[in-house]
Amino acid sequence: MSLFEIKCPMCKGTIWIDPATGKVVDHQSADHQKGDFNEFLKSRQKGVAWDDRFQKARDEEKKRKADIEQKFKQAKDSPDSENGEKPMSSPFDWD
Repeated sequence: MSLFEIKCPMCKGTIWIDPATGKVVDHQSADHQKGDFNEFLKSRQKGVAWDDRFQKARDEEKKRKADIEQKFKQAKDSPDSENGEKPMSSPFDWD
């Protein structure tokens, strides 16, 4: 009798299934490593650099938004017209 051995890609556990009955014969959970507090502290220190990068990106996004708002307001206040014509005020003036 040959058993199917299946390894879970998520939890790395293993189960053995009997192909004749389709039932689980045995299972073995994966050994998970315990977390190290010093490794956690090192990762937190590296996280500070990420925080700085996110803050810089936020500031750049605010600056871009302010520039776009300024350009929009400027274009709204003094629209450029071609050939010195008055810009159309409604779609009915297109004829």
